[in-house]
Amino acid sequence: MKAQTIEIRPMRWWDISEVYKFERELFPHDPWSTDQWWRELAQLHNHYFVCESSGVLSGYTGLSVSGSDADIQTIAVGESFQGQGIGRQLLAHLVELSVELKVTFIFLEVRHDNLAALSLYSLFGFKEISKRANYYSDGTDALILRRDDRDERETRS
Repeated sequence: MKAQTIEIRPMRWWDISEVYKFERELFPHDPWSTDQWWRELAQLHNHYFVCESSGVLSGYTGLSVSGSDADIQTIAVGESFQGQGIGRQLLAHLVELSVELKVTFIFLEVRHDNLAALSLYSLFGFKEISKRANYYSDGTDALILRRDDRDERETRS
């Protein structure tokens, strides 16, 4: 089996149509529209990336930074690419970026029943701090997770 070449690069406007296909596939109840993607990319405090596996878009992610806090807006991996460590690489990329930007806390929302994502976030030091009942359009609760990078920065100082 040939090894895949993985590249994470900044998302650009020409990626929106492919990202939107993933949105409809992965989030059928509440996909972001192409207009929403245009608005997200236009914001200077937002950092969106796509992952290409052997030249094919396989996933995407985004981080919104405000002062010393950041929010992971999305992490998505196409169904045919799941289980290959792409989500882990995308999350590692966002964590590295947040360290470079001297972010103190990274927040995110995740479905309470998404055990694979919860396991991944736990590996990266995210901890549950709250819950939002009926957060998703299908009535599913969201867990609010936070990663505290204060200790990480103090260790490197």
